[in-house]
Amino acid sequence: MKKLLLTASLLTFASSFAAPAFARDDGPRFASDRLDTLVAQHADASRYIRDRQAPAKGDAAQAPGATN
Repeated sequence: MKKLLLTASLLTFASSFAAPAFARDDGPRFASDRLDTLVAQHADASRYIRDRQAPAKGDAAQAPGATN
């Protein structure tokens, strides 16, 4: 009984995520817009990571015996 319930719940869970993936087909325009969005998000994330790492690089440039 538990296997049947687990199988049914997994099937329901998987099908709920699979349906939206196939439901939207707006053609190449949608794919191009989606790609542009992902590229912009990647650029923002890269800039955010670079800005967060900038102070750490400045600390590493100090002399080994220097104090703050």
